[in-house]
Amino acid sequence: MNTPNLRSVSLLLFIVTATFSCRNESSEKKESPSHKEMAEEIAEDMEAPLPALPYLAVFDKQTEQLTAQKNTDFSVTSLNADALTQALVANYPEIIPKIERTSNDTLYLRIADAQYLTQQMGSSGAQMYLMEATYAYTELPNIHVVHFSFAEGDHALPGNYKRDSFNP
Repeated sequence: MNTPNLRSVSLLLFIVTATFSCRNESSEKKESPSHKEMAEEIAEDMEAPLPALPYLAVFDKQTEQLTAQKNTDFSVTSLNADALTQALVANYPEIIPKIERTSNDTLYLRIADAQYLTQQMGSSGAQMYLMEATYAYTELPNIHVVHFSFAEGDHALPGNYKRDSFNP
């Protein structure tokens, strides 16, 4: 083989290799979206609102306190413990509550990873979550107390909560 042909073959081989190398880079796997991002995307595509909670925590500017306001979007037909838990997770995807049991008038709720609730939401955010969860579960027949089990943090304490726990 003579030198000009060897150079042509080498150049052609280099171009083909470079072309395929570039194509491989563009087809690299993208990071998969999180569950939260996928849920938001589906909700946007379907224009579906997040599941409603029976009450919403609202800041009252006059009293400078959180108050529970009845949610007009809530449907009583979805009033069961599982639906309320799903609504809480949909509205607060970083906090995953699990119902352990009910006993007398108390619902026992465990939050295995409470880092977001106790350290990242701030005091008002944590108070809003606890209020909305307490009001939601105490909307169930014969439930008057919600016992939260989680690791104590700077912004939230575990224990028993009733609706009047949030009165000033």
